[in-house]
Amino acid sequence: MSELSTEKPVIETRKGKSVWLTLNRPQVKNAMNGEMIAMLVEAFQRLGSDPDTRAIVLAGNGDAFCSGADLGYMMQMAQQAASNQQSGITLTSLFRGIAECPKPVVARVHGLCLAGATGLVSASDIIVASNNVKFSLPEVKRGLIPATISPYVVQAMGVQAARRYFITGETFTAEKACELGMVHELTTPDMLDAKLESILAELGSCAPDAMAACKKLVRDVSRMDISADETHAEVAARLAAVRGSAEAAEGMMAFMEKRKPVWMN
Repeated sequence: MSELSTEKPVIETRKGKSVWLTLNRPQVKNAMNGEMIAMLVEAFQRLGSDPDTRAIVLAGNGDAFCSGADLGYMMQMAQQAASNQQSGITLTSLFRGIAECPKPVVARVHGLCLAGATGLVSASDIIVASNNVKFSLPEVKRGLIPATISPYVVQAMGVQAARRYFITGETFTAEKACELGMVHELTTPDMLDAKLESILAELGSCAPDAMAACKKLVRDVSRMDISADETHAEVAARLAAVRGSAEAAEGMMAFMEKRKPVWMN
């Protein structure tokens, strides 16, 4: 993806019904600085309510997906008490913005995925990675902790794996990330985009409002008590609400009439 030449730290490109957000600081392996983080926060918020956007792809320019937060930026924030606290809140809003974005977010991962980049991946809905990607949570080796990404990384890889990789900072392979459930699809580097396109095609066949409702359903149900009566009442109410929607009526009618629903046109 090195053909991108603009100096903006995030390049936004519309490709059909999808929008690609490409991290564009290849000279520092797409390390996240304040400008990049702010641009991503704004883009996910804006695109989340854009009716013309079906899915968002998060990618990286150059030979790495992302090497995490720019250490120069981190050191600068550490020296300014007010900025130090605010930058942490902004980072948190980035990962939360990805996880709670109504649109499906697909991470296209290649090269390196380090530190905060694992937060970007873990907050995303679908992760496609080259089988030669190196993952790491090296914060402890810098005297730091992976605090703002922890809610998403722990959920993505599990508590026991997080115990190990948070406190060792060791590198692990794409195969291990897939084994842990952190990555959904592994491909050879030359097949990465083909696999990505096949997933985007699947998303293009799905009802937009239903996908947004599914994202929220997973977030909410994961925190519910499965044995509580309130849980079962809640999920039944959600089904009833969606089943009565115009989108569901169109989807079911299209299936019965053996035609494509309007959202596929």
